[in-house]
Amino acid sequence: MSAQHNHQRPGAHSAPVLDIGGEVGALVVYLPDRTPTGELEACPGGEPAARFHTGVHHRSTPNGWTWTAVFPEVTEGRYQLLDDAGVPMADVTVTGGNVHQLDLR
Repeated sequence: MSAQHNHQRPGAHSAPVLDIGGEVGALVVYLPDRTPTGELEACPGGEPAARFHTGVHHRSTPNGWTWTAVFPEVTEGRYQLLDDAGVPMADVTVTGGNVHQLDLR
């Protein structure tokens, strides 16, 4: 038996659900373009083997449309965002109960 991996695209006016509080925060990353894979990877600082990912979607913002990755549930700590080759391209610290925004455009 094999497991299916389905990706559903959000609608033009959909909003992600964030699961924050206590030691859990969220991270919103604005990107200049869609990534080649359609996903953005992150990992705890210095632990590339513990990487995790989220989809990159074209979302409406107050300043127009932009490519956006939303990590809705991230345990507080220091993280690295990884490029498509797995190389760190940005560092960010997430604190519990907060939504952090990182603009890479």
